[in-house]
Amino acid sequence: MKMLAGPSRYDMAYGGSRSGKTFGLCKAVVIRASKTKSRHAILRLKFNHAKTSIWMDTLPKVFSLAFPGLVDADSWNKTDYCVTLPNGSEIWVGGLDDQQRVEKILGKEYSTIYFNECSQIPYASIQIALTRLAEKSDLRKKAYFDENPPTKKHWSYGLWIRGVTPDSGEPVDRSKYASILMNPSDNLENIDGEYITEILNNLSDKERARFRDGQFSDTDEGSAYYAFERDINVHSFTDRPIGTAMIGMDFNVSPMTATIGYYINKKFYIIDEVYLNNSDTQKMGDELLRRGYGGASIYPDSTGKNRKTSGKSDHAILREMGFRVEGTRNPYVRDRVNNVNRLLRDGRILIDPKCKKLINDFEKVTWDGTDLNKKSDETLTHISDALGYWCWALDALVGSSIQSKTIQL
Repeated sequence: MKMLAGPSRYDMAYGGSRSGKTFGLCKAVVIRASKTKSRHAILRLKFNHAKTSIWMDTLPKVFSLAFPGLVDADSWNKTDYCVTLPNGSEIWVGGLDDQQRVEKILGKEYSTIYFNECSQIPYASIQIALTRLAEKSDLRKKAYFDENPPTKKHWSYGLWIRGVTPDSGEPVDRSKYASILMNPSDNLENIDGEYITEILNNLSDKERARFRDGQFSDTDEGSAYYAFERDINVHSFTDRPIGTAMIGMDFNVSPMTATIGYYINKKFYIIDEVYLNNSDTQKMGDELLRRGYGGASIYPDSTGKNRKTSGKSDHAILREMGFRVEGTRNPYVRDRVNNVNRLLRDGRILIDPKCKKLINDFEKVTWDGTDLNKKSDETLTHISDALGYWCWALDALVGSSIQSKTIQL
C-alpha cells in the first residue's frame, strides 16, 4: 500500500502463487474509487478468465472482507460486468480477447487500469489500453500490474527490472515505475500451509522458482530464436558497407516488412528495417526508394510470385520499380528458424540497434506447437520472417534439411 500511494505511475506486484497480489490490487482500486466519483478498469487477456477470477471470486471477496456493506446486489451489473459504488464510481471488469467488448470498455476513459496476470498480455495491447488512462478526475492516474514472473525476455522484466522499454531498449524514467516482490510465504495467514509444503515444494525446479519463489526465469524454453543475444548480435555500424544493398521481404498487408543490409564474408549485416502497417507492395517499394535502396536485390517470401496487388504479382511490381527480385523457394518454417539460430549462434548476423522491430521479434517470438505463435501478439514474426527468407537464400542449412522433400512449393 505504501508503494501504491507513492509517486510512481506504473506499479507492479510480482511473485509466487497465492501471495495476495490480486486481492491487494483490487482493494487499492476500490479505495481509489471510493475517494471521488471516477471510473476504473480491471483487465485480463481473456474475458472468461477475468469473469471467473475477478468478477466472481476476488472482487466480491474484497468488498465482503475489506468494505462490508459498501455495495449491495443491485450494484453489480451482470450484463456489462461493472460494479457501481454509492458515490457513482464504476469498476469495470473485462478481457482484451473480444473485439466488441474491448471497444465497449476502451471507449471510456479511466483513472485506474489494472492489468491482472499481465505476463499473458502482449505489450501492444497494454499500450493501446493505456491510451484510456485519461479520465479527468481528482485522482492521479495509475496503472497496476501483477504476474507470476515469466522469463527475463518478457516485456515486464525489461520495464521494471532492467529499466528499458521493450521495443527500443531505451532507458525508462525509473521514477514512474515501482515494483514489489510478493510470495506465498508472506501470506501464510490467508492460505493453507500445506499449499506450500505439499504443492509448491513438489513442483519442478523451474515451476517452483516461478510459483513459490517469484523468480524470473533464464530459460529459453518455447523461444523460437533462442540463439539471439544482444551482446553478440547487436552491433553499431559507423560506416555503411560499400555496394548494392540486399533486402529480405515478407508480404503482408499489416504489417509488410523488410530487412536491409549486406552479406559480406559469410556474415549478414542488417543496417535498416521497414515495418509498414496497412500497406502494400507499391508503398513498400516507394519507401525503399525513398531511403536510397533503389536497384537492391530482394530475397522475398516466394508466395509473392503469385500474390496479386492491382492485378500484378508482388514480384512483378518490385521488378517494374527497378529492384532485382531473386528467385526463392520457402523452406519449412522450422528449417528456416533453425537456420537463423545457427547464424545467430555463430555471430554471423549483426544487427544495427536502430532495427528495433527485428530485435524485438528475436526476443519475443515463440513456438505454438509446430508453428510460430502468431496469435498472442499479431505484430510479431513478420520481420524476422523477412530476414529468414534472405538468410535461407544465401546461406541455408547444409544437409538433408534442404533436400526437395523439405521445400514448400
